[in-house]
Amino acid sequence: MRRMLPTLRRFSPHDNTEPAPDPEPEQFYPSLRDVFQVRAILRRGIVPEGLPVEIVDLIVDAAEYWPSVEARISEKIIIRQDGDRECLRTPPLCYEQTPVDSSQSRILPHRGMHPCRKIVFSIASHDQGWGGGYGNRGKHVGAYSWFDAFIIPTARKPDNDADATTPPGTDEGSRTTGQERTTTDAETKPESRLEPFLPTANRLQTNPVATSTTQNFRIVWHYLDSIPADSAKAEEIETEEGRGRATLDGSAVRNMQVGDSVSVWARARFAGWANHVERLSVRVFWAV
Repeated sequence: MRRMLPTLRRFSPHDNTEPAPDPEPEQFYPSLRDVFQVRAILRRGIVPEGLPVEIVDLIVDAAEYWPSVEARISEKIIIRQDGDRECLRTPPLCYEQTPVDSSQSRILPHRGMHPCRKIVFSIASHDQGWGGGYGNRGKHVGAYSWFDAFIIPTARKPDNDADATTPPGTDEGSRTTGQERTTTDAETKPESRLEPFLPTANRLQTNPVATSTTQNFRIVWHYLDSIPADSAKAEEIETEEGRGRATLDGSAVRNMQVGDSVSVWARARFAGWANHVERLSVRVFWAV
């Protein structure tokens, strides 16, 4: 029988054509069942006497083998001057997703009172492609097209707290760090409501100035993050990457509670500025 050999492509020294790169493997996200199965293997299938639960927890956390839930937008969005908009909100943490018309919900298995371990924001966006201050083109300094993210608590504050100011467009009691209530520069005095709401140290991400090509951002909030907002490292990240310096200490993740949601807003300020949101998704991971 004649043996069939695979066809090999031969390249001429003058051939500038390169083979197409292999497609990147699709990211695997374990389900709740996957995590339980791995925990069972670690608990009983490694040594005869079984590994202690504390050791299993350490292994699972080190591997970041956590279940997760994702929310994403299904259409492109353009935010123009002062047209700030909430683009998405994740399902309540550790709650089973149910049909909109259903009043039944079930709390999913989780570990501890603060089970959130990581929040990953994936953004594809750009500004209007022109304008900005002299020398700021392509940089994050002087950018007025940006995103904010907030942790929305499951329990709202009582009515007697209604006088407390909140960042424009957010729910009462929303927080950007682990504190029950966080006051930003835009909230310091009541009359600040009459001033433009600008990017703060709590911002999620700014678009580079006057850049019309789509930029891809992957912002990770991790429970082990520990960069202080007043550090030189935080200042460098804010300047070079456009991420708010107050989002680098991990407190928002460590203090997120069961039932809390993540809300993402797209913003643009001043005449001519726009935020073109091509894609946006948020994935929240929790420990079991």
